[in-house]
Amino acid sequence: MALAACILLCLVGIGISWDLTRVWVLSRSDPDYHSFCAVSEGMNCETVALSSWSTNFGAPNSVWAMAGYAFAIVLAGIAASRRRDSLGFGLLVALGVGFAIVSVALLVVMQAMIGSLCILCLALDLINASLLAFAIVAARAVHTGAFATVTSDLAALVRRPAFGALVVAAGLGLLGTSWAAGHRVMVATGLPERGLGAPVSPGMPSAAEPVCGVAETGDPASGPSMGVTPDGHPWIGATNPILEVQEFTDYQCPHCRRAHMMVRKLLSTAGSRVRVYHRHLPLDQACNPAIQSPFHKRACELSRVALCSGRQGRFWEMNDFLFQQADEIREKDLSATDIAGRLELDLDAFRCCLDEASTKEALAVDVAEANALGIKGTPAFVGNGQVNYGKIPSAALEAAGIVAP
Repeated sequence: MALAACILLCLVGIGISWDLTRVWVLSRSDPDYHSFCAVSEGMNCETVALSSWSTNFGAPNSVWAMAGYAFAIVLAGIAASRRRDSLGFGLLVALGVGFAIVSVALLVVMQAMIGSLCILCLALDLINASLLAFAIVAARAVHTGAFATVTSDLAALVRRPAFGALVVAAGLGLLGTSWAAGHRVMVATGLPERGLGAPVSPGMPSAAEPVCGVAETGDPASGPSMGVTPDGHPWIGATNPILEVQEFTDYQCPHCRRAHMMVRKLLSTAGSRVRVYHRHLPLDQACNPAIQSPFHKRACELSRVALCSGRQGRFWEMNDFLFQQADEIREKDLSATDIAGRLELDLDAFRCCLDEASTKEALAVDVAEANALGIKGTPAFVGNGQVNYGKIPSAALEAAGIVAP
């Protein structure tokens, strides 16, 4: 009965892992996707899926989980067929211990590093704990204790090297198959675990020599048109737009990363009809009076980084970089100067701008306008006085004769 429970748990685990893989792909490739488990900032499987911690060794963690559960089923099958010598029970217990350790490690990562929990991941943690419990029950039924069963199985594999080689080959085969499948998924989406598209070119020269305190427009030779409004808001898209939208965003918001991907995709097909104005709304109490407790602790600083890059005609390059490399910026704790150095900005002018009162005032204007509009989260798109969260509404695009990508 305990072995049957182990097999059933593994089958459920494979199903949940499959769904997690689907969340991983869709959250990175479909701007319109919204998972049922995206409940809040603190409980959101999309946030976890968008993190670099969701992949290891070139494949999503959920794919590795499927391989582990499949191997557990193999060991349970061995145990069921070898009850006379109790072979397989101990290996199943050992694998269950490994699953439990991984569960604890990933739970710590979600809580401490990502700052958000995943409901589906927590379900797998419960399955792993239950699997270990049932494996121990099954082992005790055929041996004096679970630990003795583990040592007995290991000794048996040494005595029977051919059988041990088959078990190892089965495990490696499942891991290899999972890696190939997971890597194929990553290639098919065109989205490596850290990126939202092709990286920016840090060596592109600025449009003109920067002067601290002077805003400039950086129009590229190709791609969507870019510019800056008279009141200093950078825009991208049509020079004579049919539809104009303001995007309020936060560089530490994972959902803003997906919105960034959506906007870029839209502009690739409708860049001659729609114009998007970038507005800053860092959910950081350092510059946003609506935030009462620590949340996105560097969001204000990163907005100033983008503003000061705009002073050198490089706003949209920096905007792309801050979203594409958000995980690296967080994990390596890159300083503002480090980030500016990646795009080869004039660092003296950049430092001058970063602490300048006018930079902080420009940021304060965006924050104040967002709060006056009653915007409570990011990304928020504002058009015709209407606030829409997550994406530009399809109705607004259709009214402008634009087909949503």
